[in-house]
Amino acid sequence: MDFIAKLGIKIPNAVIVSGLTGSEKDDDVFDYLRQCGTISRTLTVDDSSSAFYQNCVVEFSSDLAVQELTPALPYLYPSAENPDVKYCVRALTDVYTKTVGGSVTDTYLTELKTLAKLSGKDFEEVLREVMSKFEESMGSVEAAASPCPNNDTEPTQSVGFPPHHLDNPHSPKLVQSPNPSSLKLNQKPHILSQTDLVSPEVQRIVVEHVVKTTEKTSNGHSTLRLRAFSGRNPRPYPEVDYETWRSHVDLMMGDTSLSNLEKTRKILESLLTPASDVIRPLGPDASVDDYLRLLESAFGTVEDGEELLVRFMNTLQDPGEKPSAYLHRLQVALSLAVRRGGVDPRERDRQLLKQFQRGCWDDNLLTELQLELKKNNLPTFAELLLLLRIAENRQEVKSTRMRKHFSATKQKAASHEQTVTETKMDFSETTSNTLSDLKKQVADLKSQLAAVMKQKKQTVPKKNQTTKPDHANPEPNLPSHSRPSSRPKPWYCFRCGEDGHIVANCESEPNPALVEAKRKELKAKRQIWDRQHNGSASLN
Repeated sequence: MDFIAKLGIKIPNAVIVSGLTGSEKDDDVFDYLRQCGTISRTLTVDDSSSAFYQNCVVEFSSDLAVQELTPALPYLYPSAENPDVKYCVRALTDVYTKTVGGSVTDTYLTELKTLAKLSGKDFEEVLREVMSKFEESMGSVEAAASPCPNNDTEPTQSVGFPPHHLDNPHSPKLVQSPNPSSLKLNQKPHILSQTDLVSPEVQRIVVEHVVKTTEKTSNGHSTLRLRAFSGRNPRPYPEVDYETWRSHVDLMMGDTSLSNLEKTRKILESLLTPASDVIRPLGPDASVDDYLRLLESAFGTVEDGEELLVRFMNTLQDPGEKPSAYLHRLQVALSLAVRRGGVDPRERDRQLLKQFQRGCWDDNLLTELQLELKKNNLPTFAELLLLLRIAENRQEVKSTRMRKHFSATKQKAASHEQTVTETKMDFSETTSNTLSDLKKQVADLKSQLAAVMKQKKQTVPKKNQTTKPDHANPEPNLPSHSRPSSRPKPWYCFRCGEDGHIVANCESEPNPALVEAKRKELKAKRQIWDRQHNGSASLN
């Protein structure tokens, strides 16, 4: 604070302002200070090594302005344009006394140590002598101040950084009425004495607060109840199975705010017959661990950890099951194996990820999530479940868009069919034309047949020559109606393998396995057809 002495600043008449932004917004705080009194000059600290760098010292022409501001200092003044910008106004007397006084005290103690060392006395003895002089000086000051106890105005005192001003800068008095004229002069903060703290009224208020807080906490815990469990098979609707009930109990056991008595009471309230009959011989004085150990023996799984691990390894995804549902089943099976000691709890996430990769049949999903790359940074069950649900939702949205797109295409085909239906209005006329054409063709065939029969009669041999009936030598060019009309053709969709539609109208998911099976069936039918017709051709 050497710049204060160099510049000749009157410390009782000045305040120091921090939090300046260097913009026009800083004019708000200076306008506020001008309401207290006339400002003679403002000085900005340019020394970068100083703790008050870029702070501004505002010096008033009179110390009355500082006396008017003293009850509210230190004061946080919010900017009118930007509430996030706040300026801290402090009395320069307090800052200077704290900063320079601390430095002077350290220097003085160093000199006292040097004096004790040179004089050969103990430092404590020298310090006691100095403290006795301080007490004498304080006594003389009090004696000088005692003759005037009835003064209406007390001398200006430093408030010494009251913490309540900094903790609550936006008090109603300062924010609602920023005008310093409305502040009371020489207002002192109320400080409770030791007698006030031990008074019966204060103790009664503290005890009532503690009791109400305890009752509120107890009432909050009393509303938490465990689901009912009886151990019946089949399980009634409102009840849960043992594994679910035990997971809820484990969660409750981790609650440190509940006492052992409350935990025992909640467990007993959740048990119904015959589960309650199992623990009845233990009596009400048994511990929670005793109850759980007996219930585990009666209703828990009896398979050891190795068997449960084998069951977990054999858990595969069922047809039509979503990957997220499959992960849920894996988690349940893995929890049983961990509880029975079949899997190390530290290997829980690794085993879950490994088995999911083995048992999930959706290779596209595994490739999309890149689970192979997550072995070094194993995801937890919750993280992996979230990834699966996001991927499933993405696929579902895509399928929905595809169905909407194909349904819109079908509407165009339906309108085309409607156009074809409208052309059927001339059906009777078209039918009559077709019948007339067919009649002409039949007449032509009859005339051709008559000409052929007449030609045969002319070439008939003599009576002693026998001729075979016409049905014995059929014309080789006549078609055989006993043969199939054509070679078997595909009757299925090349995309999903289902019957009744083609790829252009397919809305189902691709099914390569079914398509391959239908293709093999078509190939077999064609081979049978080829053998039959090739054999018939060789016989003819």
